[in-house]
Amino acid sequence: MGYIGNFVAISAFLPLPFAGYWLAKEIYAFSQTLGLTMMGGAFSWLFIIQAVLIGNLFLGANYYLWLGMGRISGAQPFQKYIKWLLIAVAACFMVWATPHSIIATVSEVRAMGGSTHPILTFLGVMSAKNTAVNILILSTYMSFLLYRRTGKEPTVTWAKAGNAAQLAIFTTAAAIVIFLGVYGYFVEATVRIKLSVPQVLSVLFTMVSVTIIDVLMYRKARSTSEVRWGTVPPISQYVLIFIAVTFTWLMGLMGYVRSGLRQHWHVYGVIRDTSPDAFTPTLGFATKIVSVTVLIFFALIGFVFWLASLHDKDDFAGGGGAHA
Repeated sequence: MGYIGNFVAISAFLPLPFAGYWLAKEIYAFSQTLGLTMMGGAFSWLFIIQAVLIGNLFLGANYYLWLGMGRISGAQPFQKYIKWLLIAVAACFMVWATPHSIIATVSEVRAMGGSTHPILTFLGVMSAKNTAVNILILSTYMSFLLYRRTGKEPTVTWAKAGNAAQLAIFTTAAAIVIFLGVYGYFVEATVRIKLSVPQVLSVLFTMVSVTIIDVLMYRKARSTSEVRWGTVPPISQYVLIFIAVTFTWLMGLMGYVRSGLRQHWHVYGVIRDTSPDAFTPTLGFATKIVSVTVLIFFALIGFVFWLASLHDKDDFAGGGGAHA
């Protein structure tokens, strides 16, 4: 059940950054002022929280896949790649969570020569973050690919050519993503936003093409070991709960951003909201409301599971006149 749940979560999670970038592109196309308010104004620090949560989601999803590989005896040849995937995920996580402007004291601002760090500020702009999240997606997809291959051996004659083609596609996509990310530092903001589209398309093409090759290559694969279901370490269950809570909290926080961007407008810049309640809640207030909502949501889910568990108890199912 944990494997299926994590598979559904990853399948739904990987396209979400693409949808977010598309929305950001449309917002910038409609109003650059609205886009700057979102990414560099009042809501910018909420995107740092978003970055931390998304990075934790990637780490949690990858960690569960790596733990899952341990229940298959033929995982040893693939486990040597885990440390390199962890390095890639951690490095991209750090770039993704780096703010453009840092909260600092007066002495720290003077030492830096301004409100932005002379080196880290380059990691705080969207060129670096777009690149980091796309590499994160490629790394996570590779983890899933390794997990899927564990305990299987392809029987097709073109297996070596298929592996070489998949490696070439991965390498080309990573090169395109990194090149466009670096190129974004030398163009204006409107062009930089548009560069996210070919980055996304290259990653999407990679996932689709590599999946097609892998399905064809392992369609009649020979099983070299069996999956020992139920032998995954107990910490994996906490990882699944952590992923679920983080997902829900993240959706609530970013829903506040999407609605709060309108500020005192029904339609931004077109129809003004003149009612007395036309104001944007502060970040602290909105975060508390979303957090309480998430707690209530999971408390209700826990209550539903508790009710379901009563059916399996003897006092409930067989006690008194239950059978009568």
